[in-house]
Amino acid sequence: MSQEKLKILEMIQSKIITPSEGAELLHAIDKDEKTEVKSLKKNAFKMFKIKILSADGDKVNVQIPLEFAKVALKSQNKRGKVMKLDKLNDMNVDLDFDAILDMIESGTIGKIVDIESNDGDKVEIVIE
Repeated sequence: MSQEKLKILEMIQSKIITPSEGAELLHAIDKDEKTEVKSLKKNAFKMFKIKILSADGDKVNVQIPLEFAKVALKSQNKRGKVMKLDKLNDMNVDLDFDAILDMIESGTIGKIVDIESNDGDKVEIVIE
């Protein structure tokens, strides 16, 4: 049982709140917990894909679960590069990973980055 629920039960026992007020609070907590689980399940099968095709023929194809990508992108700023993509550096492509994380958090689906350089280098990031 969560700390919040225990605190509510203690407040009922101490007669700080009525049993019906406590029931409402417990119901609200349950509703929030279910919403959290739904949110996690909603993104559970989505994939974060990065495709890089360089003009000299190099190919990079990264596909990871969206939830893992979120953790990796959040860690990017704290511990340096988690998703080290040297090919992006070789192509002089500088991506704003914070903006990409914001798009993921807001529920964006589909192609979120589509870059083609004059040299013929291509970078694509897709959420599907």
